Amino acid sequence: MFDLKNTAAKTSRRGTVAVLVAVSITLLLGMVALTLDGGLLQDNKRRVQNAADGAAIAAANTIFKNYPTIASTGTADPGGQAAAAALNSASENGFADNAVGGGLPPNLAETSVVVHIPPLSGPFTGTIGYAEVIITFKQPRYFSTIWGSTATPVEARAVAKGFWGGTGKGVIVLDPVAKQALSSTGGAAGIVTGGAAVVVDSNNIDAASASGGGTFTADNFLITGGYTGVFNGVMTTGVLPTPDPLAYLPVPPVPENGTITKKNLGKGNHQYVLTPGRHTAMPRVNVGDVVIFKQASHNANGGIYYIDGGGWSSTGATIKMDSTTSGGVMLYNHPNSSAQSESIGITGNSAGSVNLSALTSGPYAGLLMWQDRTATQSMSIAGQGSFDLTGIFYTANANLAVSGNGVAIIGSQYISRTLTLSGNGAVNINYTDQGTARKREVRLVE
Repeated sequence: MFDLKNTAAKTSRRGTVAVLVAVSITLLLGMVALTLDGGLLQDNKRRVQNAADGAAIAAANTIFKNYPTIASTGTADPGGQAAAAALNSASENGFADNAVGGGLPPNLAETSVVVHIPPLSGPFTGTIGYAEVIITFKQPRYFSTIWGSTATPVEARAVAKGFWGGTGKGVIVLDPVAKQALSSTGGAAGIVTGGAAVVVDSNNIDAASASGGGTFTADNFLITGGYTGVFNGVMTTGVLPTPDPLAYLPVPPVPENGTITKKNLGKGNHQYVLTPGRHTAMPRVNVGDVVIFKQASHNANGGIYYIDGGGWSSTGATIKMDSTTSGGVMLYNHPNSSAQSESIGITGNSAGSVNLSALTSGPYAGLLMWQDRTATQSMSIAGQGSFDLTGIFYTANANLAVSGNGVAIIGSQYISRTLTLSGNGAVNINYTDQGTARKREVRLVE
């Protein structure tokens, strides 16, 4: 017998199951769509963040390059160069500002790249030397269009710092193991001003020594090994060595030849006027001689005196810079042999005067005397009479021997393999952030 009631119930259940299956499939497809688009969203988030990081670093690199101008003028981004570098970097990484890709409507694929120098948000708001980059990418919907057609914004933010400044270290002695890597003897009084520290990288138990009446004064001494003698300042031993802060600096290219003009002063003395450039026969000068160095503005050689063999020595001569030029000088010593005669040696005298200042701009700003990093000849500087040398003395693989008789200003910073102070006077190392090795900081901070 046909059961009409039972048949209707079965038909009703089949209809309900069909609806449930349809709804379930829709939800399942929706979840799959969200999962697929969500994966794309995470991938794009990573790509956008990488692009923002790279753009911020590009801006910071440019800020570092222009930092002297920024510091002196207070202009956060001279000529908008850093902002342009950030936009270019973002574009190279696939996120050009206001770009529309894939033939999609602007509201679906538009990219926005905003650069703030200095930042407008976060802990570095308004701080010179920082760059903020915000990239927003509107990711179009693909599988998830069943839930809507509005693009999903993907945003990333990065802040980077571009800065140079002094290391805060007036003396850095690089030898890792030498005994008496830093030595002050014979009544010499080494004095570091400007609040800078003295660093000795040697791990020897007698890494720093002040003996025979020699002393050394600075705010702080940071010594990897130990010390003996009279050191005036806060002594800290067992510290990690400090790397050469100028190791990144490329050696100067060999410039065009410089010139030397010689004039007879009588009584066997001469005046020499030198121009920046390559020199293979520097004059050996003595008491009564006069040496005049043209400064960086004189020609296209950037104030660099590239001593290509032979070294240079002055014993009591008057040494000065040409007052009609500007920009300072740098003496770069490139010995062609291991002979000590190929070193630089300058000795003052009460009858003469010595007055030289380092380069004031360019990649070698702050450097006054630099010996090739492979050379082992000791550089010798002996102050006496009117003696004023401003800038860095850099002998990464050799001893720097400095002596003072009376009171002499000899440099702004010493970076050497070893350092020997002697004489019976004061050797003043007048540290300033502007005239010394630059600490390079280009890094992400947010």
